[in-house]
Amino acid sequence: MVGATFKTHTADTVRLTEEQLKAVSHLDPELVRIGHEVIERQKKESFIQAWRNHGRAAGWSVFLSSALLMEGFDTAIINSFFALPSFLASFGTRGKNGKLAIPANYQSGLVNIAYVGQIIGLFLNGWCQERFGSRKTFIGGMIIMALTIFLAFFAVSLNMLLVAELAMGVPWGMFQTLSTAYAAEICPIQLRGYLSAFASVGFGGGSFIASGVLRACLQISGEYGWRLPYALQWVWPVPLALGCFFAPESPWWLVRKGRFDDAEKVLKRCARPGFYADKEAEGYVAFMRHTDSLEKLDAKGGSWGEMFKGVNLRRTEIMFGVWLVQLWNGNMITGLTVEMLENAGMSTTGAFNMNLVLSAMGIIGVAISWVALGWTGRRPIYITGIALEACCLLPIGILGTIPQTNARLNAMGGLMIVINLLFHFSLGPVCYAIVGELPSSRLRSRSIVLGRFVYVVSAIIGSQLRARMVTATAWDWGAKSAYFWLGCNLVCLTWTFFRLPETGGFSFAELDILFANKVPTRQFTKVKIKHEAVEIGTEKQAFDHDEKAEIEHVEGGAQGDTILDEAERAVVQQQPVPGHVPTLA
Repeated sequence: MVGATFKTHTADTVRLTEEQLKAVSHLDPELVRIGHEVIERQKKESFIQAWRNHGRAAGWSVFLSSALLMEGFDTAIINSFFALPSFLASFGTRGKNGKLAIPANYQSGLVNIAYVGQIIGLFLNGWCQERFGSRKTFIGGMIIMALTIFLAFFAVSLNMLLVAELAMGVPWGMFQTLSTAYAAEICPIQLRGYLSAFASVGFGGGSFIASGVLRACLQISGEYGWRLPYALQWVWPVPLALGCFFAPESPWWLVRKGRFDDAEKVLKRCARPGFYADKEAEGYVAFMRHTDSLEKLDAKGGSWGEMFKGVNLRRTEIMFGVWLVQLWNGNMITGLTVEMLENAGMSTTGAFNMNLVLSAMGIIGVAISWVALGWTGRRPIYITGIALEACCLLPIGILGTIPQTNARLNAMGGLMIVINLLFHFSLGPVCYAIVGELPSSRLRSRSIVLGRFVYVVSAIIGSQLRARMVTATAWDWGAKSAYFWLGCNLVCLTWTFFRLPETGGFSFAELDILFANKVPTRQFTKVKIKHEAVEIGTEKQAFDHDEKAEIEHVEGGAQGDTILDEAERAVVQQQPVPGHVPTLA
């Protein structure tokens, strides 16, 4: 029975457990109630209203997420360099077909060594963000980024490029998870999903810019045809670091550090003037403290090991699954589009033109996802995206099996464009919305880091396989590799249907209650959450109101008795009563 799986429940209701009620008993229930009312008000806001009320928070979130443009840019250029004439002239070797090519081991090495750097950056961020906050960590990452670009720009061999990609991977790893955690914590509920998903715009936008730059670099002969794209990355670090100096810190981080007054100031700074009335900002901080107290039950120290204990174990499993599904859904087939289409017979210019259109889907897809997030949840978007990608992978595999013609090559490229559009409409951006909401607040930065670590390690394996599937000097599967990705896609679809719950539209405290009560995956949106701590505040408010009314009634009665006594004495003494207007007989 479904009901038997809940700890504290009725057939369709979940509530705080006894341990959770004890954990929040030290907080002022009246302030917690006020904070809860603010959150409920935020839930009812439309996208436009939320943007007007909290546009400052959204702006800062977008600003920090723009750092991901650099990673999207470099990831795209290094994959496309393998087909860029100037890069091949500098580093390529001739294969059996007489064409210049980058050896498969260097192709996978240049991609994977950056992943190793990202792993270092991920764990560095997991420690720094919780210790120093998002602002200082971001600025430090930008300084590292500016220095490491020198290594890539002045490289004279593939081995030097390997070192450069390793070094640049460190700040990329830091930015990957920092911006997602920051967006989830600084934005209100109605904007949280949109701004967490904006991280995907960074990757997609960076890829699109890279495609345009590489298309232009086709006309540049010599080594600057590939050095120029690296040099353009120096445009970002200085303005982003300077801008972040003025950014507000995460209010949730301030609460975890006991800086409640500073958290209240940040809330007011990130909202339009006058949005918080009377004690509402103080109440919001009280509700954040309430949530933090709930999470201390399972993550008192916020350590790495606590992610695998109690209710956090389920959250961690889902975190890993969401990241892995984003990688193995089949979209990886589009990563070496230029090389695969060239090997199939398309011209270099045609392949790069196709890649430019493919990259544009990253921006268009995220725009569509923003519309979808406004009327449906994260879970249905995830499932729909995976299923539709499967419908494209099968015909790509079939086209790769039969003899190639120009029409079939164009159809193959068109299907890859559709896959990339579907990915950036669904799994690409929505993954960041889910992973930003899924962990408890005390474990958020480290949980996202660990999930991304699993993603990166898996991506190393995937890129090794993909390079060998596509490269003519290795397995040379070409488009037939779509059959492999279709199998992976179906596994991802099965896991998502049975294990991924809906996380959108809930406060962090409500998600804590749902997980603490072990609510089944498909029941998250069907149960009613009974929040006793808030009800205590409501009852206290009602009690205080009744008590005040009773006091006023008693005082009014006492005053009436006094006037009556004075009236009786006046009758005897024939004197006027103070404050009493006699009536005419």
